[in-house]
Amino acid sequence: MKELKSHLFVCTNSPQVEGRCGHKNAEALRRELKEKCKNAPWGQDIRINSSGCLGHCERGIAAVMYPEAQWFFDLTDKDGEKLYEAVSSSMNSSTNS
Repeated sequence: MKELKSHLFVCTNSPQVEGRCGHKNAEALRRELKEKCKNAPWGQDIRINSSGCLGHCERGIAAVMYPEAQWFFDLTDKDGEKLYEAVSSSMNSSTNS
């Protein structure tokens, strides 16, 4: 297996609990992003996974990308393109270095 350059975690914790990322349809956001990234030129260099609580439920859906330690807050299930653009920018800069 090829070594990954980045790993993005999208909080999908507690879909049954109001106010938690999972309740805000975070799983749909994660699935959309995973599909978009799969077809990107760098798609084999990143893994998109669900995570447990990242401790920022009050700030919308939360996500974090490592090793960059880049946090994404205030996301909604409609932010797939916005998150994809941020990930793409980061991945393109890391593949050019």
